[in-house]
Amino acid sequence: MEGLRIDNLVYLEKDDLIKFSTFPIWIDYAFLENGKTQKKHLTAIALKNSILDTHIIHPITQFILDNWGNKEFNTQRKHTNNTVKFLNYLTTNKRNLNIKTISDLEISHGTKYLNSLSLAGVSKSTVKDAERTLTILYHWLTKRGALPSITLDFFSRKDGQWCSYLESPFKPLYPPRVPKSIEHSLPLEYIPLLLDIAITTAKPIALGLYFQIFGGLRLSEVVNLKRTQVARRIQNGDFILKLQKQNFRTDLKEDASVKKVRSQRVMQISDWGQILFRDHIKLYIPKDNTDALFVNRDGRAMSQRSYRQYFQKIKDNFIYELQSNGDSEQKLLAHHLKYMKWSTHIGRGTFTNLVAEEAKNPYEIAHLRGDSDITSALTYMASTKRIHQKIEKKILQMHETYIPKLIGEDE
Repeated sequence: MEGLRIDNLVYLEKDDLIKFSTFPIWIDYAFLENGKTQKKHLTAIALKNSILDTHIIHPITQFILDNWGNKEFNTQRKHTNNTVKFLNYLTTNKRNLNIKTISDLEISHGTKYLNSLSLAGVSKSTVKDAERTLTILYHWLTKRGALPSITLDFFSRKDGQWCSYLESPFKPLYPPRVPKSIEHSLPLEYIPLLLDIAITTAKPIALGLYFQIFGGLRLSEVVNLKRTQVARRIQNGDFILKLQKQNFRTDLKEDASVKKVRSQRVMQISDWGQILFRDHIKLYIPKDNTDALFVNRDGRAMSQRSYRQYFQKIKDNFIYELQSNGDSEQKLLAHHLKYMKWSTHIGRGTFTNLVAEEAKNPYEIAHLRGDSDITSALTYMASTKRIHQKIEKKILQMHETYIPKLIGEDE
């Protein structure tokens, strides 16, 4: 960055068709002994022409690389998105804010932006997350002499529980806490029906949904599996999945990362999992040399986007089935699910509730979920009653051999 005019690094008086955007890129990160290269996924800040759909990497990307270049891709992307949204806010409101370049920035501009987020109805955590990024951005620019009206005296470093941090110079109004409109789990008695619909309408991900419900896997972890990373325990037939950080689709902007490298247990309920797995590996064979367990219709490793599209079909058909053929209680559930937000992560939440009903302490939940600490598990322990045989008995009482019969009919 030496020799670069930081104060004019971001010029806001540009064409309205040009916007800042987050632009993921892959770089050759290291050269391995076998002659291959190890790639690293980074996020850059780009200028995008909305008409031509072209991108130019902007030099302010250095801010992201200086602060999070060695962090995980998702961490980079979060701060890049926060920065891009702020820069676009400045561009859109440049006249009202009386600002032409980054050198015109004042603390009040950051506060106004954060208040605009609160007025837009986002959560308090979203505002505070944006505030953290803005604090680091302002500090980074101030250290380089890019903000004439701001000095380093505006910033103070505090000691937190785990590390030190910069105290925010902004004074935003945070939004009040409101009930979440996101559904995290399904009533357990509807698991057989959900799997039934997955098999009949979105069979390429039926096994993945089973892994999520009975093993707590995240979407990115499901699409990151190789066929050779699935093993079975002889004693009870549970699956043991070896989760590793790898990405089969470096041609895409997404990053299907594994949050924690681990061996993850997926429970075998009756013989449902065995039949689903046997059916899956027979029908879906990779053709791109990745050995991916989940593939698209072309035989390439399945992307997260494709998985979500299959899951949307499951959602739509699940709600339709409850609305059309359900009793009054099921129709109420359908109405609830229709207007709530829920995604593939509902499988992990449902698994957590399954385990929480029988777990004696949050450490058991965290272990089975593959969490590094118990913080996430504490929420689920708060309202549980007081792990494998009990859960299997509970599920089988709901629908007995329903799923195996269905798969047999479908073959």
